[in-house]
Amino acid sequence: MNPATKVGPKKSAVNFMFSMQLKNDAKPIERQLSMLRKHEETYLIRFICAAFRRWAYFIARHATLAIIICILISIVCTIKIIKTPYKNDMTGFVPYGARSRDEYAIREEFTNKQGRGVLMMALIVAKDEGTVLKSEVLREAVKINDIITTNFTLFNHITGSLDNYNEYCSSLCAINEPLRQFYNAFEVQLELLASNMALNERISLGYPITTIYGRKMNIQMNFHGVVLSDDTTVNGTELAEAGNITLISNMVSAKMITLMYREENVGDWSDDEVTEYELSIVRYFQRVYKPEHVRVFVVTFSYVDYEITRAGLSMLPYLIVGFAIMSVCSTLSTLISAAYMQQINFHKIYLAIFACICPFMANATAIGILLSVGVRYGSILCITPFLVLAIGVDDAYLMIHAWQRVTSKCRNHPTKDDCEAYRLAEVLAETGPAILISAITNILADAVGTFTGSPEITLLCYGNMASIFMDFVFQLTFYSAIMCIAGRYEIMAESERLNTHSIEIDGEKSMDVSSCCAQTSREFHDSVKHSCAAFLYGYVKLVTNGIFASGVFCVWILFIAFSIVGITRIKIELKPEKLFPHDSPMIEADHLRARYQVPQYTMGQFYVNDPGNLSDPIRLQRLNQMVYELEHMNCSWGPQSSNYFIRDFLAFEKVSVEEEGDGDHIMRGTNGTRILFNEKDLRSFFDWPEYEIWRGFVQLNKSSGALNKFFFTTGYHGEGLKEWTERGALLNNWRRIIDKYRDEFNVSVYHDDAIFLDLIGNMPTDAWQSAVGTLLSMAFICFIFLYDKFTVAVVSVAILSIMTGIIGVVSWMGVDLEPIMMAAMLISIGFSVDIPAHVSYHYNSADAHFDRPITVEERLRICLASVALPALQASLSTNLCVLGLLFIPLYMAQVFVKMMVSCITLCVLHGLLVIPCVFSLIEIILRACQSPTSVVPSSADG
Repeated sequence: MNPATKVGPKKSAVNFMFSMQLKNDAKPIERQLSMLRKHEETYLIRFICAAFRRWAYFIARHATLAIIICILISIVCTIKIIKTPYKNDMTGFVPYGARSRDEYAIREEFTNKQGRGVLMMALIVAKDEGTVLKSEVLREAVKINDIITTNFTLFNHITGSLDNYNEYCSSLCAINEPLRQFYNAFEVQLELLASNMALNERISLGYPITTIYGRKMNIQMNFHGVVLSDDTTVNGTELAEAGNITLISNMVSAKMITLMYREENVGDWSDDEVTEYELSIVRYFQRVYKPEHVRVFVVTFSYVDYEITRAGLSMLPYLIVGFAIMSVCSTLSTLISAAYMQQINFHKIYLAIFACICPFMANATAIGILLSVGVRYGSILCITPFLVLAIGVDDAYLMIHAWQRVTSKCRNHPTKDDCEAYRLAEVLAETGPAILISAITNILADAVGTFTGSPEITLLCYGNMASIFMDFVFQLTFYSAIMCIAGRYEIMAESERLNTHSIEIDGEKSMDVSSCCAQTSREFHDSVKHSCAAFLYGYVKLVTNGIFASGVFCVWILFIAFSIVGITRIKIELKPEKLFPHDSPMIEADHLRARYQVPQYTMGQFYVNDPGNLSDPIRLQRLNQMVYELEHMNCSWGPQSSNYFIRDFLAFEKVSVEEEGDGDHIMRGTNGTRILFNEKDLRSFFDWPEYEIWRGFVQLNKSSGALNKFFFTTGYHGEGLKEWTERGALLNNWRRIIDKYRDEFNVSVYHDDAIFLDLIGNMPTDAWQSAVGTLLSMAFICFIFLYDKFTVAVVSVAILSIMTGIIGVVSWMGVDLEPIMMAAMLISIGFSVDIPAHVSYHYNSADAHFDRPITVEERLRICLASVALPALQASLSTNLCVLGLLFIPLYMAQVFVKMMVSCITLCVLHGLLVIPCVFSLIEIILRACQSPTSVVPSSADG
């Protein structure tokens, strides 16, 4: 016995490796070195291990039934997934409580109160990328408008007829009429010029207001990328291209024509009918219509959803290829490990393959169950296999290696209880708690994410939680049953080999005919085993070396600083094009919109939900004052760009009063002039052809004809609006103005980009909340299972370091903080828990089978022997699977590769290098901090 073990209770210190002999619990050093004491399993761990053992015997008795049930459930759930269409939410990434969510709901209630209506936009540019102010281009634009409004029909369930746009439209039917009128007048003026005749003075083709025979029309919604003749930046090339255009218009050129189509659900259409109607128009202009002079991009919400879904589905073939590569890697690594353990056989092959299949089965089952209970099938759920695959294969590798260790133990130390159930019980008792810790931690982290994010992030968290839970279930049922069957054949093969080990010849025991080969195999195995043991011993010696551990610690600190700098420089940039495949027409359509429309005509839609009694001159004055403030903001086009029906209605009333001589309804207006506002005249006002366009801007009481609500628009311009931050500032200025009138008119603003703009301030919050949620979940679960504050603290710091490193590294790679990155980060953060959780559990339980205290070095050797190879296997195989996505020219795929590879690499480095070095350094520091008077050399024991 080591002399240190004989030290009496009166001596203040002992040999460091056996400090358990200290009897005085009050000594600080004994508390500081608690990690070296004999590990006592908690009641919870003992209960879990006992439960896993009982479960192992149960599953061994019903292995075949368990496999059949799991396969059937997976098939049923997979069929459910295949039959369920994707349904994405346009506001899915908008955070809970965000103002834009309420604004979008108000707008939807106004426009789609009877169900989803039609909303489309056609962008038209010249093929030569020049001006659209040409006869042939304008002619084709008018033709395109006619095709859209007449050639495509929707079945009206109310009237029982097939109606085209012109037939079912009842409100904003004339929104594109300025283009037709502009074209007709344009042709008239060109013909006069060609005939050397004077231009028609009653035609003024101006921008933003065109006047034709006394009728004024705002053409800002139809022409974009406009260059005016009084623009000082106009160059000679543009003037030369314009030719005679400058003689008939104040426009030198215009780069894009926009056509808008919007109608409420007037035919009791279903969402699927509207989607098919809109997509049929998109497909026609993509595949059938071949214009000579223009290019057409039809944009609808249905098509946006279709392209986002196509982007997600484009990853599946590469994921299948990655899975095949992963299976080959898994098989080879498992066979090599089995050969090392002298357990190589055919059954190891399908164990390795099913280690990769099991997570996919669990994921399909989880998503199928969620869809069955009514959860929306969003495209974001397509990325859940990445997380469950990374975690699932790691768990399977842990079970495979534990099985091989148990098999080796049973061979070297036979027991009468040896059978496949016994071996599985030992495997689950060893690996089950670590797998359970990883699963619960991930589930709790995602549970936190459901409350801190947006609906789409919540949906992803639901998918993650369900997938991780089902993977845990499938590991304990399906994969354990597969392992039992493989083990049954292995045990049978071992028995046959033992029975034929020697041959009796003439009553004498003779050497087995294959003994030479067996001897050679054992020698090779012993040699390889000795080399591996020596490598592990040397590696542990290296990480417990003070100089090396200090160097790793310093590099780690520098890496953290590097990552923090990366986080501080990360950009919040939202580009819808990142959601689409590289060949999607939506990318170019978005570029055209951002280049030509946004800086020249950014439109704000203001919904007045409680106009009240506008016959009250004070109330009407307050309403007009709000409009005035919005029209006179910086970068506003002013009143000329506004669509504010009240102005036309007051003019209409004024003319009616003058014609009828009725002075009873005359009142004082906002500027002191005599005007009239009588709600009873609203219906007759909308019946006039020149005013019928205002029908789409108002909602009247069906019985009384009173004004229930309405909206108006006004336009803004500025090159700075190309930047998201400037658009966000503009949106906030709108909100600031209307907030002064909110109590009076219940007014809200809608902007197409508002749902993205609100993300700018929310995504950093979502990121740190998800990180903190994961960290706290990990710490809480580890503390419950391990009941060791020191281990929990070290591992928690390591996970925080991994999360910091992931975001910092991808920031240096050029990834911006946007919804796709957020989704990838949640997946990566979930995996960041896995390897540290396994390391912490095996480190903490390393001395469970020792009757003496063990050192950090011994703990690490035992821990890494159990965890290192499975972790490396899982990391390599998952990386190979994910790297297949690099071949997809898709931003979403590139982000996931960068995030997952960074995460997996950092997890391995932290789990197998940083955490062991930190444990070693702390031991060294605590030893150095011991009081000299409290340490007595072991030789003094006498």
